[in-house]
Amino acid sequence: MSATETTGSAKPSESAWPFVLLTFGVSRLFFSLVGTLASSRLPWVPPSPVSAPSGYLGYWAHWDGAWYSAIATEGYGFRAPESTTFFPLYPMLMWVGTTIGGGPALWGVLISLTATLFALYFLYQIAEKLLNPRAARAATLAFACFPTAFFLNAVYTEALFLAFTTGSFWAAYVRRDLLLAGALGALAAATRNFGVLLLIPLGYEWLRSRREFGWRKALGIGFVPVGLLGYMVLLWARFGDPLISFRQQNAHWNRELTSPLTTLKEAWISARVGLNYVLNPASLFLGRAPGPALEASNTLNLAFLILLLILVGIGFAVLPPGLSVYASLFTLLPVLTPSPLFPLMSLPRFMLGAFPLFFVLGHLLSRSRIALYLWLLVSSGLGAALTAMFVTWRWVA
Repeated sequence: MSATETTGSAKPSESAWPFVLLTFGVSRLFFSLVGTLASSRLPWVPPSPVSAPSGYLGYWAHWDGAWYSAIATEGYGFRAPESTTFFPLYPMLMWVGTTIGGGPALWGVLISLTATLFALYFLYQIAEKLLNPRAARAATLAFACFPTAFFLNAVYTEALFLAFTTGSFWAAYVRRDLLLAGALGALAAATRNFGVLLLIPLGYEWLRSRREFGWRKALGIGFVPVGLLGYMVLLWARFGDPLISFRQQNAHWNRELTSPLTTLKEAWISARVGLNYVLNPASLFLGRAPGPALEASNTLNLAFLILLLILVGIGFAVLPPGLSVYASLFTLLPVLTPSPLFPLMSLPRFMLGAFPLFFVLGHLLSRSRIALYLWLLVSSGLGAALTAMFVTWRWVA
């Protein structure tokens, strides 16, 4: 049993909301302003095959956001069956919003922002009970200002998924309500397939406190896979193949099961090539060719992998095993199933979803204000650069 488990018995305070609201407002405003300025001042790269929706806030619906917007307005008939790679809950909520009024980009951003607020609250309360209030504040700040946290403003599932995953663990760990934890976990699994991994930290929490919970309450955890199974039933009824989404995911991103050593070798080679573009910012922000950003992303991916390995390693010493295993498995996909052209594709964005990593960051950064301020400065600066790239159709993660 780790030290954090013995110190995690204190009831979290009720002072989370003022700090969370301030962190939410400042961080979201920062990324919003950067996105607005960059989209209006920098040259755009020609868009991907799926164009972003026109209208207000359309620049937040690039790449996967364009797919979610199209599914929200046209359903899974849009470019079927390729569109099935994108899980249904987020575009369904966007569709509900558009029936009220407004475009899919507007509703996608509103849903993401609302979800981010709750994700920050759940993150804070978990960290406060798991560690202490100072670490909770540091973890919340590190999360809100993470370099890829601009995705929490975008028409992506990151914010909604995080609201459900952090909420699920919060329900089990703080509220001690496994039924609520299972229900939120099911919603997470209907948002992204990784939601089923919540069975690991929830199952561990039940095992650790099974005398408190009892056997009947354990049944609540069984609701977690329902979101994924429900989508599979929908696909079976619509396309006659419950596994079509998984097949299309492999085809869409060209991922193949590969030896981790091979992945790391390819990542190193690609990162060395991409470094030439990282050291030449003009090619990234002023040119109209997509190549520089794609190549530079390989360098960024390797840097984030190093950070990931450090945080995961420390996490096994300071976090409950269930959370450590969850974070490890969540971020293994890019290493075990790399894309041929981009060995660690999307790793920086996947790290955002591995919320236990931010408890580790909070634990480390809370020990020194200088370290915390330096982290926030560097992280926000990199986040501003990545935001500018994203809103102008340059690939980030």
